Amino acid sequence: MAGNVLLLEDSEAISKNIYLTLKEYDYEVLSTDSTTEGLYILSEYTIGLIIADMNIDNGKIVYFINEINSDNKYRSIPLIMLADDIGKNSWRHIPGIDNWIIKPFSANKLLNTVERLSI
Repeated sequence: MAGNVLLLEDSEAISKNIYLTLKEYDYEVLSTDSTTEGLYILSEYTIGLIIADMNIDNGKIVYFINEINSDNKYRSIPLIMLADDIGKNSWRHIPGIDNWIIKPFSANKLLNTVERLSI
C-alpha cells in the first residue's frame, strides 16, 4: 500500500475524482468535509499526507492547520492545499502548507504532487 491520505473536500465530485485517482495507485483515502472529523481521523489512523480544500467547513481550515502545526504528532505530515489562483496568493503566508494544487487540475498533476511528497 502506498499510504493513507486524509482528504478534506466539500465538493462530492472533486472528492470522488481524487479518491478514484489515488485508489488506482494503492493509496487509501479517508475523506471528510469537516475539519473536526479530519482531526478525529488523524487521531485514529496513521496518515502520511493531507489534501485539503482551502474553503472547507466555512473557513475552519485555518483552525485545522493551526491544530496540526501545534501538535508534534501531526506537524511533519505533508499538507497539499487545493485552491484557485486568487486563494493561493492570499494564503501564501500560512505556515505548514507544503504544496498547492490549483483547481481545476488533472489526475497527473495530483499524482505528481502526491508522489513528490513521498508518503
